Amino acid sequence: MRFTRVELVFVAFGALLGLLVALVFKAGWLAPSAAFPPFIFVLLGLGLSEIVAGLVLGRSPGALVGMPARLLAFFIGVGVLAMLMGGLG
Repeated sequence: MRFTRVELVFVAFGALLGLLVALVFKAGWLAPSAAFPPFIFVLLGLGLSEIVAGLVLGRSPGALVGMPARLLAFFIGVGVLAMLMGGLG
């Protein structure tokens, strides 16, 4: 499967979001909790960014990025987060 340019940017944004969340937690700005684990921030950030990008580009939310690209962006973002934090816990 080949990804479009928008989907590749979305996957790269997922990795960047994982990096930012890890840095925020490492800096101590947010305390990790069991009720709201750090990878939820990656998931929410990806969802909100897709909604905003869809509205800015004039496409309906959900039609901008395909499901395989969404999953890959989430898994890469969580992978970067886990690598930098030493785990997900």
